[in-house]
Amino acid sequence: VATDFSEKMLRVLRNRVDALRYHNVETKNENGLCLPLSWTNNFDIAYSNFGVIYFPKVKEGLLEMVRCTKQGGKVCFSGWGSKEETHAFSVFPKAIKRCGLYRTWYVAQSVARKDLLESAGMSLPPSRKQNRSGRKHRGTTCLAPNYFCPAKRIASSQSYLHSMMAEAGLDNIHVTMVTNVLQLDSAESYWDRFVLASPNLKRFVESCLSPEEVVHLKDAVCEIVMEESSGHCAEDGVTLKASAYIAIGTKRLV
Repeated sequence: VATDFSEKMLRVLRNRVDALRYHNVETKNENGLCLPLSWTNNFDIAYSNFGVIYFPKVKEGLLEMVRCTKQGGKVCFSGWGSKEETHAFSVFPKAIKRCGLYRTWYVAQSVARKDLLESAGMSLPPSRKQNRSGRKHRGTTCLAPNYFCPAKRIASSQSYLHSMMAEAGLDNIHVTMVTNVLQLDSAESYWDRFVLASPNLKRFVESCLSPEEVVHLKDAVCEIVMEESSGHCAEDGVTLKASAYIAIGTKRLV
């Protein structure tokens, strides 16, 4: 059974499953922070591939995975490393700050996070429900939680993931680091791949920024890609380091 908060993501998966002619994969539109009670102790393995790390409440999401796993079953998830370990994901935040757009970015994230939590039947503390001025920010009202990243992802590390899985009631925990290099044809191709092809970033650029701000941001992104690149430009293109962690644990027998 594959679940996601977004119907669109499930349709993408369904199309892939159908193309591969798999007949044993079922998709369900579910909230990862509140999975069906009937799933308690139901699955041999629960796995999240770069999913739960983006939840507004990561530890609660992991606890739901553990709850739905049988005693003695496996719980696994993957997460990207820190900004220092994963240069590909530090480019856009740095460009936002360099262009003086951090406030716009922060407000848009806050609004989307609030909408997502409320749609899940939860809410933020009253003091965090609006910005200090009490005013709405241009462009943020049209952002939907299934299009815009509602929270910053956690920065994974072996010690942090091991501790989090132990707190969730898992034993025999193993956390493995995997390092790779992202190869791009040019600095501009980063913009096409990570911004225009990412629903959350594309939505932010189109809904919250003026045309002039978009041009300024794109230029900053390209500059930072070249600064962060561990390879060469021109014929060799550019390369960015990317590290991830895979954590596996066993649900305790009661």
